[in-house]
Amino acid sequence: MSKGKEIKIDPEKIHLFHINIVESAIKDVSQKGDNNFNINIAQTTMHNLKDERVKIGLFLDLIHDEVSSDAKARFVFDFHFKIDELNKYYQLKEDNSPIFTGVLIATLLGISFSTARGIIFERLSNTNMQGIILPVVSPQKMLSMQQKSNSGNS
Repeated sequence: MSKGKEIKIDPEKIHLFHINIVESAIKDVSQKGDNNFNINIAQTTMHNLKDERVKIGLFLDLIHDEVSSDAKARFVFDFHFKIDELNKYYQLKEDNSPIFTGVLIATLLGISFSTARGIIFERLSNTNMQGIILPVVSPQKMLSMQQKSNSGNS
């Protein structure tokens, strides 16, 4: 990764090769209707530099906004990516841990969240929560919703 030069993402070098639904728990609302939910999102990033792999973990909680309701849904996903020429998208710190470019992580978060939105829409389709469409969220904003450190092997 060269300093001063913006790294461009080549979408054809990004391969989403596995999606793992780690957790899917739904406590349905009692009836269909105007159900409003608050959405909490967190993410983690793990990597395996040798195999050019990055894993994005997404944690999504939908919590009914009525205090008297205990309706909620929780989803945890792991998105496994293989990135051709991954070494273009990071620099090594003194301790040999990588610092990835924000544009790469934001791109992977965007792909992951967009895919999760579709999966969640489908999972809720046979419940009283059907029709809930998660909002579009800026991947740059999701970068600040990090749950754990950007380290470890995936």
